Amino acid sequence: MGIISNLKAFKHCMMPSRGDFGHAGKNVKVGFPVYIAVTKNVHLEENTVLRAGLSIQNNINEHIYIKKYTVISRDVTIVTNNHRSTVGIPQCLLGASHINDTSRDLTIGEDVWVGTRATILSGGDLGRGCIVGACSLVTKPVPPYALVAGSPAKIIGVKFTIDQILEHEKALYPENERMSREELERLFAQYYEGKKVFGVQTELTEEDKEALERAKKKRDYIEKN
Repeated sequence: MGIISNLKAFKHCMMPSRGDFGHAGKNVKVGFPVYIAVTKNVHLEENTVLRAGLSIQNNINEHIYIKKYTVISRDVTIVTNNHRSTVGIPQCLLGASHINDTSRDLTIGEDVWVGTRATILSGGDLGRGCIVGACSLVTKPVPPYALVAGSPAKIIGVKFTIDQILEHEKALYPENERMSREELERLFAQYYEGKKVFGVQTELTEEDKEALERAKKKRDYIEKN
């Protein structure tokens, strides 16, 4: 590959355009530089934000789906395969050959916040509304609305109460996309018994409402259908 071809490939990895992605919904924000190994295998829904310094290590067989309202903070690393040590193959060839890799697609759900310098490994799908603390290492699926932190990441809290989630989802999703109370009750019984609630619910002041409208205009925010 010549110098010009190398430079073009580098640009597509570091400064991808909308057309480079497998899908880029309306109002996708991408900070630069980012590094994405196979950009066409990354699929972004509307109102998603990728901050500068993001590194996505995927290969041609692995797709990443990032759903609406989600923000990936600065210097996050996402790796979609694991190399398995194999007799007779040196480490320097193992990754390049992908022999005995554990290769998986990765889904990051709606309205997720991934904190700065977190690492998401293969199998670490992130459920709707969850929060991943800064510098955390995610190796397993994270349930909806969990607050996880640490290395490896563990559930340390829940984003909202059940009633707050129901109210929150009314504002974000059309009725057919919302979680039911029954689903949430099962979720809380399985994961969140006795866990601290992270978020708050307050009556917005006029000043808050004005700030929210300014933020929507600044972000070109798309309201729910």
